[in-house]
Amino acid sequence: MQRFWLHLAFFLALAFLLQGLRIFLPMIPGPVQMFFIGSLLNAVMAAAVWETRTRWALVIGAALPVGAFLQGQLPLLPLVPVVALGNMAFQLAVSCLPGRAILAAPVLKAALLYAGTQLVLRLLAVPAPLAAVLGFMMSWPQIVTGVLGLSLARLLARRFGWQAGR
Repeated sequence: MQRFWLHLAFFLALAFLLQGLRIFLPMIPGPVQMFFIGSLLNAVMAAAVWETRTRWALVIGAALPVGAFLQGQLPLLPLVPVVALGNMAFQLAVSCLPGRAILAAPVLKAALLYAGTQLVLRLLAVPAPLAAVLGFMMSWPQIVTGVLGLSLARLLARRFGWQAGR
């Protein structure tokens, strides 16, 4: 049982560390950061599900948008639960749809993020320029980062002996 908590804490710390790369690498353009860091974070969320073999790994998906908001990467507080829901749905799909997760999990995440973001943007009457940026961030790039993240997580799973797709 102690080992489980240690692994969960490791993945949570790794996720926050990778998310913090934005602060330490400000010279990297925003879109590159989004694809690079987003892919790494999706890999960590998937690996955490596979390694811990428990739904407790969903804590990581729920915590990441809080960190993004505190870093200023997620500019609207009402988007925190939207992103948390998208991340946790991604992780559940990774866990429950092993054979189809490579596409199903990213598409599910992107659909939830896009729909939830559009709802928040309409409810808050967000200015058009910010709405356009947020709408883009929460659309098809989520599919790309999800597929890349799952591909990386599968490579790591083979390397570390995790049960990918369990």
